[in-house]
Amino acid sequence: MTKINAYLSLIRFNNPIGFWLLLWPGLWGLFLSNSFNIENFTIVVLGSFLTRSIGCAINDFLDRDFDRNVERTKNRPIASKELSLFEASVFIIMLASSCIFLLLQTNSFTIKLVCYLAIPMIIVYPLMKRFLAVPQLFLGATFGLSLPISYSIAESSINLEVIFLYLGCIFWIIAYDTYYALCDLADDRKLNLNSSAIFFGNDSQKVIILFSLLFVGIIMVFALKNSSLILGAGVLFLLYQIYFQNKLSKANKNLDAFKANSHIGLVLAILIFIENQNEFFS
Repeated sequence: MTKINAYLSLIRFNNPIGFWLLLWPGLWGLFLSNSFNIENFTIVVLGSFLTRSIGCAINDFLDRDFDRNVERTKNRPIASKELSLFEASVFIIMLASSCIFLLLQTNSFTIKLVCYLAIPMIIVYPLMKRFLAVPQLFLGATFGLSLPISYSIAESSINLEVIFLYLGCIFWIIAYDTYYALCDLADDRKLNLNSSAIFFGNDSQKVIILFSLLFVGIIMVFALKNSSLILGAGVLFLLYQIYFQNKLSKANKNLDAFKANSHIGLVLAILIFIENQNEFFS
């Protein structure tokens, strides 16, 4: 059981917030399509779980030396040597094989999008904190891909509206991951790693609000263009969340502010589903 727990810990099974934050934009993209069905829904959910799992495993594999020197991460399975590098490598290969099998159940457009864009970005993301001043920019571009990928699973293509929403996703992810970066501020400085919280310093909360408002602006434009009163009403909830999360951050509850973004993802998923998949209610 101890070894099983180590593998579960490697993929953050007991800390699913990353899975939810990856899944919600994926469901936005799927619910925006005209070809939503249970098969595609299953692929998106399983794909989000496997992608997040392999992302965590690769991150821990590459960051094992850093993790050993950080109080919050020193007990991670690879850093603590609960899992050997060989065991971790085999597990990563198994996860990758599962991802490939699932990907092959989609279409050629999605396969090319994932192979040529998503996979390279997932692999190199853990290294970005060493080279980019604001690695959250790359995280936003990587994590946000769940939206166009999920749309392409249903439609075998992507359109300008999806790309526009993908841009909004990037702004949203930069904002919420800066809250997360504020939690690791001291450790990142000690290890000489980069983050948006370090780059923006005392202005981090203001920058989070700016990126959050850019995200809300894109959702508002999308709602207006599509005459969506339901999604337009959701903007009020988004504005409240910006205020609420900022209040949490000022109280030094940055992790709570970060996790609160799952509520944003869930509410938008529900609203987009109601707006675009209304045949389920007829």
